[in-house]
Amino acid sequence: MVRNAAWVRRRVVILIPVVWAVIATTSHAQGPLAPEPSPLTPGNWPRLHLPDPVANRVARQALDLAWERLDKIDCADVLNAFRDGAGRPLDERLRELAVDRQTYLTMLVFIDGSRETPCLKGSFAFTAPGSRVVRICAEELKRTWQSSPEQVISRIIHEMLHTLGLGENPPSSAEITRRVIAACGGR
Repeated sequence: MVRNAAWVRRRVVILIPVVWAVIATTSHAQGPLAPEPSPLTPGNWPRLHLPDPVANRVARQALDLAWERLDKIDCADVLNAFRDGAGRPLDERLRELAVDRQTYLTMLVFIDGSRETPCLKGSFAFTAPGSRVVRICAEELKRTWQSSPEQVISRIIHEMLHTLGLGENPPSSAEITRRVIAACGGR
């Protein structure tokens, strides 16, 4: 079937904006033309997986602030104040990994643990000593953020300490958070 030139021109004129829209959307979302934020800056949390959009936004803000706090000398001291199960300072684990505190935070995976027992019992977040996966309880995260963003930031750092090997009881969860707030709290 032969098409006339006018018919082809009409189709091309209609398709050009559609093709440009697809190219722009694709390159913005995932293509090589889209600039990626550096993994060592706040705002880039590729390992944050919370499907609740509000909890995800809150977690990003809290992670950004925790990242900034970890750069403070006083906050660095909290890594030497706590020990892993073998009695070594947590800072020693970072040296073994050849990363600084802020880089280590970007290496952690944050997932939704809302359906798991600790969340159902009211926990904020939980992990196992030495695991790099932190389970966030989305509803508690949002509730706590509304009343005390400082608590959320401190609890993120608290969970980071567990991922470096810190156990609990002793010290108690409340004691860990208290010491994190004292060393890393916003002033």
